[in-house]
Amino acid sequence: METQRLWQALQLKRDAYVWMQFNQAANGDAVLIVGAVYAFWILFAVVFNLGGLPFLTRGTVAVGGFIQLFISGGFGWILGSGAVYAISTFIFESRVNFGAIVPITGYAHAPLFLVPVVSRLGLPVGASLIFLGIWSAAMMVTGFQSNLDMTQERAIGAALTAMFIWVLLVGIPGF
Repeated sequence: METQRLWQALQLKRDAYVWMQFNQAANGDAVLIVGAVYAFWILFAVVFNLGGLPFLTRGTVAVGGFIQLFISGGFGWILGSGAVYAISTFIFESRVNFGAIVPITGYAHAPLFLVPVVSRLGLPVGASLIFLGIWSAAMMVTGFQSNLDMTQERAIGAALTAMFIWVLLVGIPGF
Protein backbone atom coordinates (compact mmCIF):
# COMPACT_ATOMS: atom_id res chain seq x y z
CA MET A 1 0.00 0.00 0.00
CA GLU A 2 1.18 3.48 -0.84
CA THR A 3 1.03 5.13 2.58
CA GLN A 4 2.75 8.20 1.16
CA ARG A 5 -0.13 8.64 -1.31
CA LEU A 6 -2.69 8.15 1.45
CA TRP A 7 -0.98 10.81 3.56
CA GLN A 8 -0.94 13.17 0.55
CA ALA A 9 -4.63 12.50 -0.10
CA LEU A 10 -5.45 13.23 3.54
CA GLN A 11 -3.64 16.54 3.12
CA LEU A 12 -5.70 17.23 -0.04
CA LYS A 13 -2.61 17.32 -2.25
CA ARG A 14 -3.30 16.98 -5.96
CA ASP A 15 -0.29 14.67 -6.56
CA ALA A 16 -2.03 11.80 -4.76
CA TYR A 17 -5.07 12.04 -7.02
CA VAL A 18 -2.99 12.27 -10.19
CA TRP A 19 -1.19 9.11 -9.03
CA MET A 20 -4.59 7.40 -8.54
CA GLN A 21 -5.57 8.27 -12.08
CA PHE A 22 -2.54 6.58 -13.64
CA ASN A 23 -1.87 3.68 -11.27
CA GLN A 24 -4.06 0.57 -11.13
CA ALA A 25 -2.74 -0.21 -7.63
CA ALA A 26 -4.92 2.63 -6.37
CA ASN A 27 -8.03 0.42 -6.66
CA GLY A 28 -6.47 -2.27 -4.47
CA ASP A 29 -5.31 0.33 -1.98
CA ALA A 30 -8.83 1.76 -1.86
CA VAL A 31 -10.24 -1.70 -1.04
CA LEU A 32 -7.68 -2.05 1.78
CA ILE A 33 -8.54 1.38 3.16
CA VAL A 34 -12.29 0.73 3.17
CA GLY A 35 -11.84 -2.71 4.75
CA ALA A 36 -9.38 -1.39 7.33
CA VAL A 37 -11.77 1.37 8.40
CA TYR A 38 -14.57 -1.06 9.22
CA ALA A 39 -12.24 -3.63 10.76
CA PHE A 40 -10.80 -0.91 13.01
CA TRP A 41 -14.30 0.18 14.04
CA ILE A 42 -15.09 -3.38 15.12
CA LEU A 43 -11.77 -3.92 16.89
CA PHE A 44 -11.90 -0.60 18.70
CA ALA A 45 -15.52 -1.13 19.75
CA VAL A 46 -14.76 -4.57 21.16
CA VAL A 47 -11.63 -3.46 23.03
CA PHE A 48 -13.22 -0.34 24.53
CA ASN A 49 -16.81 -1.58 24.81
CA LEU A 50 -18.19 1.36 22.83
CA GLY A 51 -21.85 1.83 22.18
CA GLY A 52 -23.47 3.88 19.47
CA LEU A 53 -21.77 2.13 16.57
CA PRO A 54 -24.04 0.05 14.33
CA PHE A 55 -22.51 -3.35 15.05
CA LEU A 56 -22.22 -3.24 18.81
CA THR A 57 -24.87 -4.07 21.37
CA ARG A 58 -23.42 -2.99 24.73
CA GLY A 59 -20.69 -5.43 25.60
CA THR A 60 -21.08 -7.96 22.82
CA VAL A 61 -20.43 -7.90 19.14
CA ALA A 62 -23.38 -9.13 17.17
CA VAL A 63 -21.99 -11.34 14.40
CA GLY A 64 -24.83 -10.34 12.11
CA GLY A 65 -24.08 -6.67 12.76
CA PHE A 66 -20.39 -7.24 12.09
CA ILE A 67 -21.14 -8.80 8.71
CA GLN A 68 -23.78 -6.18 7.98
CA LEU A 69 -21.30 -3.35 8.63
CA PHE A 70 -18.78 -4.74 6.15
CA ILE A 71 -21.43 -5.41 3.52
CA SER A 72 -23.25 -2.09 3.94
CA GLY A 73 -19.97 -0.18 4.09
CA GLY A 74 -18.69 -1.85 0.93
CA PHE A 75 -21.99 -1.36 -0.87
CA GLY A 76 -22.11 2.23 0.36
CA TRP A 77 -18.69 2.82 -1.14
CA ILE A 78 -19.50 1.21 -4.49
CA LEU A 79 -23.02 2.68 -4.76
CA GLY A 80 -21.70 6.11 -3.76
CA SER A 81 -19.14 5.78 -6.56
CA GLY A 82 -21.93 4.71 -8.89
CA ALA A 83 -23.97 7.76 -7.92
CA VAL A 84 -21.03 10.01 -8.78
CA TYR A 85 -20.71 8.21 -12.11
CA ALA A 86 -24.43 8.58 -12.84
CA ILE A 87 -24.45 12.27 -11.90
CA SER A 88 -21.36 12.93 -14.00
CA THR A 89 -22.65 11.02 -16.99
CA PHE A 90 -26.36 11.80 -17.06
CA ILE A 91 -26.72 15.15 -15.32
CA PHE A 92 -23.38 16.85 -16.03
CA GLU A 93 -23.12 15.08 -19.41
CA SER A 94 -19.42 14.38 -18.94
CA ARG A 95 -17.51 11.34 -20.08
CA VAL A 96 -16.04 9.73 -16.98
CA ASN A 97 -14.61 6.33 -16.22
CA PHE A 98 -16.13 4.50 -13.24
CA GLY A 99 -12.66 3.13 -12.49
CA ALA A 100 -11.40 6.67 -11.91
CA ILE A 101 -14.08 7.35 -9.30
CA VAL A 102 -13.67 4.20 -7.19
CA PRO A 103 -10.19 4.95 -5.75
CA ILE A 104 -11.11 8.55 -4.98
CA THR A 105 -14.15 7.53 -2.93
CA GLY A 106 -12.20 4.66 -1.34
CA TYR A 107 -9.36 6.91 -0.20
CA ALA A 108 -11.98 9.33 1.13
CA HIS A 109 -12.91 6.68 3.72
CA ALA A 110 -9.58 7.22 5.50
CA PRO A 111 -10.73 10.04 7.85
CA LEU A 112 -13.59 7.80 8.99
CA PHE A 113 -10.91 5.68 10.65
CA LEU A 114 -11.05 8.20 13.49
CA VAL A 115 -14.78 7.86 14.26
CA PRO A 116 -14.39 5.34 17.10
CA VAL A 117 -11.37 7.20 18.50
CA VAL A 118 -13.38 10.42 18.72
CA SER A 119 -16.25 8.46 20.24
CA ARG A 120 -13.88 7.07 22.88
CA LEU A 121 -12.91 10.64 23.77
CA GLY A 122 -16.53 11.16 24.78
CA LEU A 123 -17.77 13.13 21.79
CA PRO A 124 -20.97 12.01 20.07
CA VAL A 125 -20.53 9.73 17.06
CA GLY A 126 -22.79 12.00 15.00
CA ALA A 127 -20.66 15.06 15.70
CA SER A 128 -17.47 13.24 14.77
CA LEU A 129 -19.10 11.95 11.58
CA ILE A 130 -20.03 15.49 10.57
CA PHE A 131 -16.48 16.77 11.01
CA LEU A 132 -14.80 13.71 9.50
CA GLY A 133 -17.44 13.57 6.77
CA ILE A 134 -16.53 17.12 5.73
CA TRP A 135 -12.89 16.00 5.52
CA SER A 136 -13.91 12.98 3.42
CA ALA A 137 -16.03 15.17 1.15
CA ALA A 138 -13.12 17.59 0.74
CA MET A 139 -10.93 14.65 -0.33
CA MET A 140 -13.53 13.63 -2.92
CA VAL A 141 -13.92 17.19 -4.18
CA THR A 142 -10.15 17.48 -4.66
CA GLY A 143 -10.04 14.15 -6.48
CA PHE A 144 -13.05 14.87 -8.67
CA GLN A 145 -11.67 18.25 -9.67
CA SER A 146 -8.25 16.78 -10.36
CA ASN A 147 -9.15 13.53 -12.13
CA LEU A 148 -12.60 14.16 -13.57
CA ASP A 149 -12.21 17.83 -14.55
CA MET A 150 -15.29 18.85 -12.59
CA THR A 151 -15.96 22.40 -11.55
CA GLN A 152 -15.89 22.99 -7.81
CA GLU A 153 -19.68 23.24 -7.58
CA ARG A 154 -20.21 19.97 -9.44
CA ALA A 155 -17.51 18.22 -7.43
CA ILE A 156 -19.13 19.34 -4.18
CA GLY A 157 -22.55 18.13 -5.37
CA ALA A 158 -21.14 14.76 -6.43
CA ALA A 159 -19.23 14.34 -3.14
CA LEU A 160 -22.28 15.18 -1.03
CA THR A 161 -24.38 12.72 -3.02
CA ALA A 162 -21.81 9.97 -2.43
CA MET A 163 -21.74 10.78 1.29
CA PHE A 164 -25.55 10.77 1.50
CA ILE A 165 -25.76 7.32 -0.06
CA TRP A 166 -23.04 6.01 2.27
CA VAL A 167 -24.90 7.35 5.32
CA LEU A 168 -28.14 5.76 4.13
CA LEU A 169 -26.52 2.36 3.66
CA VAL A 170 -24.30 2.26 6.73
CA GLY A 171 -27.02 3.78 8.91
CA ILE A 172 -24.79 5.17 11.63
CA PRO A 173 -26.80 5.87 14.78
CA GLY A 174 -26.13 9.08 16.64
CA PHE A 175 -27.27 11.61 14.05
